[in-house]
Amino acid sequence: MKRLVGSIVIGLVCMVGCVTAMAVEVDASDCLPCHRERNPGLVADWEKSRHNLPDLDCRSCHGTKHDGTMAVQARRNAACTACHVQESSSYTLSKHGVIATLEAGRMDFAQPLREGNFRAPTCAYCHLHSGNHNIGAEVFPLLPREGCQATPEDALRTEARALPCRDCHSPRFVETWFLSGDKMLEIGRMKVREAKAVVQQIEQLDADSAKKARTIQQRMTDDHLRNVRLGVGHQSPDDQWWHGHPALDGDLLRIKSILGGHPAKSTEP
Repeated sequence: MKRLVGSIVIGLVCMVGCVTAMAVEVDASDCLPCHRERNPGLVADWEKSRHNLPDLDCRSCHGTKHDGTMAVQARRNAACTACHVQESSSYTLSKHGVIATLEAGRMDFAQPLREGNFRAPTCAYCHLHSGNHNIGAEVFPLLPREGCQATPEDALRTEARALPCRDCHSPRFVETWFLSGDKMLEIGRMKVREAKAVVQQIEQLDADSAKKARTIQQRMTDDHLRNVRLGVGHQSPDDQWWHGHPALDGDLLRIKSILGGHPAKSTEP
């Protein structure tokens, strides 16, 4: 009888162990049904975010172990830098990034992403501030369409990007910083618009030259103007002044040199 009872107990322990082990590993389909009830606002924010993509799910940032550490994992910079390489480089060279890197081992990522819990902002602290999962809500278009007027969404973006900064910095500093940064970014956009006008002239002259100029123009927008924005947003001087504006100047000069290699068309009949 004792053997029978012992066998039953051991069997139950094994069953509980197996169920527990199975519960630890979560599938992506397990997340949303549960959290729609527990955290409906969080799920709604995520569904509006840039992370709501076919090849991304909750596990991409939080991992698969439902053991109480999923939020901790998503708050670490490593959850972001695996995909956002260019952004990571810009942030790491900033003062915030240097402090966060040096003190990462002492940071308590079990703490919520709120004022007073971290000495330097991490990726998640700014972009998922207070647990808001609408990541990218604070990011303005890199190159807005010309002639577009400000919208109510722009005001929301302005507030969203300033909110985490005010946790540590004075409102005056934050306002001044973004005014300066917006001017710097607009100067970069002016260079891109000037390059676009030159490319349009080249397109009237020679198809091969136009193709070369368009390639430079594309790199100008996708890489170098983006560097300026990253430098402004992350307070990273290298991206603003080395990988940003000087690179834009070089692109513009190269495009102009392509146009300069063509003789001007005669306007005489």
